[in-house]
Amino acid sequence: MHRREYVTAVGTVGALATLGTGRAQRALERGCPVDDATSVRPGEDVVFEAAATPGDDPATAEWTVEGPGAADLAGAAPFWSYTYRTGHPAAHGRFEEPGVYEVSVTVDGASLAWQVTVTDDAPSAPTVELTCEPGPDTTITPNESIEVTATAADDHGVLHWLVWQEGRNATYLERADLSGSTATATYATTGGDAIWFIGGYPMAAWAICRDGRTRAAQTDGPSVEALRDVSITGTNTPVHAGEDLVVDAEVAVEGHSTYHGFVEATVDLIVGHDPTHVDSETVEVFAGESEPVSLEFTTATVRNTQTFPARVETRHAAAETDVTVIGTDDAAEHGHLAVTGLETNAPVTGGEFLEVTATLANTGEGPASREVELVVGHDPTTVDSRSVAVGAGETTTVTMGYDTYPVANDDEFPVRVRTGDDSASQSVLVYGRDGGDGGDAAQFAVSITGTNAPVTGGEFLAVTATVENVGGAAGSGDVELVVGHSPEVVDSRSVGLTPGSIARVRLGYDTYPVANDDTFPVSVRSPHTSDTRTVTVYGTD
Repeated sequence: MHRREYVTAVGTVGALATLGTGRAQRALERGCPVDDATSVRPGEDVVFEAAATPGDDPATAEWTVEGPGAADLAGAAPFWSYTYRTGHPAAHGRFEEPGVYEVSVTVDGASLAWQVTVTDDAPSAPTVELTCEPGPDTTITPNESIEVTATAADDHGVLHWLVWQEGRNATYLERADLSGSTATATYATTGGDAIWFIGGYPMAAWAICRDGRTRAAQTDGPSVEALRDVSITGTNTPVHAGEDLVVDAEVAVEGHSTYHGFVEATVDLIVGHDPTHVDSETVEVFAGESEPVSLEFTTATVRNTQTFPARVETRHAAAETDVTVIGTDDAAEHGHLAVTGLETNAPVTGGEFLEVTATLANTGEGPASREVELVVGHDPTTVDSRSVAVGAGETTTVTMGYDTYPVANDDEFPVRVRTGDDSASQSVLVYGRDGGDGGDAAQFAVSITGTNAPVTGGEFLAVTATVENVGGAAGSGDVELVVGHSPEVVDSRSVGLTPGSIARVRLGYDTYPVANDDTFPVSVRSPHTSDTRTVTVYGTD
């Protein structure tokens, strides 16, 4: 007689507490097979499940099999996460030789057993076929729907369950009740939630009969690419004929950052009633984040004022607004908003608010309604804007600003206020937090650009950051990922940079499979600076 024992551990995080000594014994109920005896053919699969009393820990389940020949019984397999999620001990078995076997499970002193007759005369395993819509030759975005349909059949007419699994880690998704000889079940999700399809893994389903006979099938799904959304955040309309028309936009990438990471997005500017492509920009955007982009073109020197559509497009989305070009014959009738004064609160220390106040005078013969922008840096970036309306011959002031970057070393750069008719600039100084210009030393400034939070406990938490050498010499150093209220270094990268150069780093770690939601800080730090975000890890309960 052969005897095999298999003790499984499905993980401790989120598991129910093991009952203490002195407690009344708890009973187990049959979940599958539903009767105390079953028959299967040699070499075919069978599933066992015991419904445990709430409070019992499936991680303590001890499975045994006794019988005349070779048998393979794996506790919790193939439904590791199923066992954990339901709290019901489960096992997957295969008996290679005919005979009568006994399979038993013991949990916290309570036991349950099945008699399994392995014979060529037993009913054959059920069948199950899967189809996916859209299919594997299709590419979709995260917001689009996916439906996987399972068709199960059993000649013996005792269909019981269909268990859905994702094909990356055989993770349990959900269970559908079946009955009779044939049945169908559908699993509906979206591209963004189907992370196994994003990662190129299939989806699986197990058809299970009331007597434990089972068979699995799988299907590939569509490719899921990150969605490149776009919106218009402002323009400098109206502009005078022959001047540059600027359209500011924001590109947002929706996708799973673990698989999509940095996504290249091209934005096109198309203008006119007879649409004409006039500009394009390509930016890299981390999945789940957004980036600004500015597009422009030089308007034609037209005599009469024209209003026409300006449209920005990515491969997946578009946004449109109307813009106006003031013709040369109409310029006198429109206002002209000149920047006649510019004041700032500089110098400020890195991380503090830089405030810019501009005095605007309408020197034209008509009212001037404009979007006034604050543009900063040697690589000009719009950081703030205000809508103003100024009557002919009148003046007004407008105050704008932004939180400066917490640089380690002193930084001097231009700030510019522009109205579409005029602009004025001034050089400002932002003091470095280290109180100096960096001398001949390397200084690494870090900034977190994105995370894939929230994640579920046990999943990989990814954090991306940029590292800039703002010092005066080349150097190298470690960039670390620090997590928790009791800070712990969980990952690091060695970075070497020349002065002024920038590197992107990706750090991360496998989160602890906590039972309850947990929110805590994550920091990326260099030897000189750090940046912090707050993230959430969902509990597995």
